[in-house]
Amino acid sequence: MSATMRAAVFHARGDVRIEQVARPEPGPGEVAVAVAFNGLCGSDLHEFQAGPLVIPTAPHPLTGAQLPVILGHEFAGRVSAIGPGVTGVEPGDAVCVEPLHRCGVCSSCRRGLAHLCQQRAFHGLQSNGGGLSEVTVVPDRLVHRLPADLPLAMGALVEPMAVAHHAVARALEGAGPDPTVVVFGGGPIGVGVWFALRARGVRRVSVVEPSAERRGHLAALGADPVLDPARVDVPALIQEETSGAGADVVIDAAGVAAVVSAGLASLGPRGHLLSVGVYGGEARMIPNPLVGHEIRWSGSMAYTAEDFAAVIDQMATGAYDPHGWVTTIPFDALVEDGFEPMAAGTVSKVLVEVGGEEAGR
Repeated sequence: MSATMRAAVFHARGDVRIEQVARPEPGPGEVAVAVAFNGLCGSDLHEFQAGPLVIPTAPHPLTGAQLPVILGHEFAGRVSAIGPGVTGVEPGDAVCVEPLHRCGVCSSCRRGLAHLCQQRAFHGLQSNGGGLSEVTVVPDRLVHRLPADLPLAMGALVEPMAVAHHAVARALEGAGPDPTVVVFGGGPIGVGVWFALRARGVRRVSVVEPSAERRGHLAALGADPVLDPARVDVPALIQEETSGAGADVVIDAAGVAAVVSAGLASLGPRGHLLSVGVYGGEARMIPNPLVGHEIRWSGSMAYTAEDFAAVIDQMATGAYDPHGWVTTIPFDALVEDGFEPMAAGTVSKVLVEVGGEEAGR
């Protein structure tokens, strides 16, 4: 086996190179994963366009990582080697990775909120080595086995779908039976939110998305209605269709400040606005409906191990359909067929086919 491998290394804004780097080996309690597929996330695109943003320029306090870093935190593959003390997986097992390193000792970790760790680090952004490499090494506690018959390309979708699953679970807290839900944003997380709502049996779901391509993907999956905010006054329509009661829940999967205003106006009294999109700047709060209608506005961050397990179980039953909205590209075309179409809004979800024979399919 070669001592080197290919990896996509972030050096600076607009500078991601596929290079030969040292092939990592697992230490005690660690698992080496031969990566088959890695999904590109909006955070990867933001780093490419304007980074380093969250990529550390000085050693990260938890992982010690700093520029340059290997990108990639949405990935699946096969275990290629295990370190001493690992018992949960064996070489050849199909796995995906929950890419969230945590300290285990801060107040959040002690409260069982490891995903809110005060020193958290995402693998492939703030750690040494990510999934856009032929092999990556992670702690064994972050590895999730996949059903033998689940395609590894689906395994690479578990991470973003877990983000959406966690957001939906938080959004529906206290919502009551048969809620009316409006989802702003039809990108990968918005699609995942729609899948998660459907898996929970939520019937009345409107999705709002300005991109015609993404609206088409959602409609093909069965979403109805899918609304174009440039042609429809969404809050007025929701209020009309609910006879003035308004939506019970609004989920912002767009991360656009204007959605906050539209979302608040779409809600009824004591409705819930849940933000899972990350805002590029401050979102302007509209205090009158927030206070006058006792609106609850909360956020959702990442996922838990339970979210990963739930999504994997749901995928095994066919609850997630990748057709139409997922595009697969070769590793060598990462920038021109990945980041550039993402920036132009002409694709929804991009999976990079990373590995060779070692990763399997």
